[in-house]
Amino acid sequence: MDSDYNKLIEAIAEFCRTVERFECYRCLPWLRKIERLLRIIDDGMARLDVKTEAGVFPLPDLDRRFELYRRLKAFLGDLDGYPLAGDRVDDPLDYSGSLADDITDLYFELRRGLRLYETESTGLLPALSLWYAGYRLHWRDHLLGARSRLRELQP
Repeated sequence: MDSDYNKLIEAIAEFCRTVERFECYRCLPWLRKIERLLRIIDDGMARLDVKTEAGVFPLPDLDRRFELYRRLKAFLGDLDGYPLAGDRVDDPLDYSGSLADDITDLYFELRRGLRLYETESTGLLPALSLWYAGYRLHWRDHLLGARSRLRELQP
């Protein structure tokens, strides 16, 4: 397997483990680790070029997704919200960007592909195809929003 794919898969696996264990961290060190992993994932996905096949993929358990989102939002506190285009920058109550939402969506999308990779007997291609399609169609926006917000939080 190509070393770039190994690096991407390792970063995705570490991101998922880090999200699953967020309560073991203090907030700012956790965010620094998340930012480092998202940088690697973003770089790997931007260079990825695979054919995607149409497929039907089950949606994540919405109760589990909401529970993770709720816990992350509480963990992040005031660091969670950030303004998106059209939001009033001077009013945090008007912010529609949310690190908790970004990280939750990224977690479930990346975890789904990781599970496919770990259980698929046909190799890496199905997981790469799933990640690539999701990245291009949906979760790239969450990744870029989270990376932007995390850069703002750097000292």
